[in-house]
Amino acid sequence: MQKIDHKLFINMLQSKGITQKEFSKYAKIPYDTVTGWKKRGKVPAYAMVIARDMAYRMKLNQQVRDQFQKRYKKDFIEVIGLEPKEQKRIEVAFWGSNYTANEIIEKVQSGDEYFIKRLKENVPEKLYRKIMQIQVECK
Repeated sequence: MQKIDHKLFINMLQSKGITQKEFSKYAKIPYDTVTGWKKRGKVPAYAMVIARDMAYRMKLNQQVRDQFQKRYKKDFIEVIGLEPKEQKRIEVAFWGSNYTANEIIEKVQSGDEYFIKRLKENVPEKLYRKIMQIQVECK
């Protein structure tokens, strides 16, 4: 079996912000075994593969958390001058894109052609005029 230098393994873990304890738990390898690699000075090659996979999955998990936070931040945003039903109607016009009513209104008011066109196609004219006159605030 191919072996890798222990220092290289530790440097890789540290650069990814992973402790040996976290690695052993993730890899389901006893912690004593992971720390025992230091005595031998060598680490099995599969440990590097597992560590890279762990770092990749941690990064993906963070991206997913960020997306959920963006999706649910609209719970904390109130658009002054719009009823919740109207706010939902604006968001539905951009269904599948996870834009909040706040973001959509800001884009429309800044003159973004894509947002203006899509909003005009999907909301009543009265609501569109109302959107152009309101101000957006965060709670």
